[in-house]
Amino acid sequence: MNGPASPARSRWRAALPVGVLAIVWGLNWPILKIGVSELPPLTFRALTLPFAALGLFAVAHPAGEGVCVPRAWWLRVSTLAFFNIAGWNGLLLFGVQQMAAGRSAILAYTMPIWATAIGAFVLDEPLSTRKIVGLVLGTAGMALLLGDEFRTIGSSPFAAAMILGAALSWAIGTVLLRKWKPPIPQNTVTGWMMLVGWVPLALLAPFFDPTPLTDVLAHMNGRAWFAVLYNVFLAGTIAHAAYFTLARTLPVAVSSLASLPVPVVGVFAGMLVLGERPGAQEWFALALVVAALFIVMFRPARSEPGVAPLAPDD
Repeated sequence: MNGPASPARSRWRAALPVGVLAIVWGLNWPILKIGVSELPPLTFRALTLPFAALGLFAVAHPAGEGVCVPRAWWLRVSTLAFFNIAGWNGLLLFGVQQMAAGRSAILAYTMPIWATAIGAFVLDEPLSTRKIVGLVLGTAGMALLLGDEFRTIGSSPFAAAMILGAALSWAIGTVLLRKWKPPIPQNTVTGWMMLVGWVPLALLAPFFDPTPLTDVLAHMNGRAWFAVLYNVFLAGTIAHAAYFTLARTLPVAVSSLASLPVPVVGVFAGMLVLGERPGAQEWFALALVVAALFIVMFRPARSEPGVAPLAPDD
């Protein structure tokens, strides 16, 4: 019979998905920029989502997880798919197409602000002092990275609106996932969200790019194929499984703030691709984001034995 999880084990259960997200999704921002530069945004995502979903089903099957959704849950799964997949991807990619990768990542990851605020009302999750401090530090880190880029964003209102809309859509989806807690294995529900969310994007793609898909595939170069494959296997399958595991098991304020390292990695990855060099602002922002993550996810161990520092029920 298994006893209660040790504090170290509980920390690692949360730290591992956070690390996966930071690296895989962080590196994906310049890769997304490559993808939507080589392919129309909706066509790019229409090529990746169904295969990433199949990857999640492939992971679920050997683990003994069923891949069926109870009939009573289809409406809620479809709603989750709309906000977490269709709304997020559809709006985001049009913004990324017109804005630098690093700046796009920073705007997109205002999501924790919206999710924490929505969660406080929808889920009655209290905003403890720890969460508020972590939120303020994380937001300060993102604002610092923006710096004097506000002027640039002001000259690209459409791109900024698209990315902020995507962040709001993702925040709503995160809160609903936590509220409903589908009684379905996580890889299964994530795979179906991807497939259902893919449908409207695939239907809309020809209206934004009339080129036949066969011609698009015939003219794809190595850069385009790399972006597609990365978004199928890494950013699609592995990172989505990690994120929705956090979103399902931890309070919204914790799971959403756990994504804060992603824009930092995205900024540095964009700098690497563009040949830029990080300065004092970037290093200080990194310190703020890491501090926010630590404050929100960990606390000093209680005196009672067997109580983990990680507090998913705060």
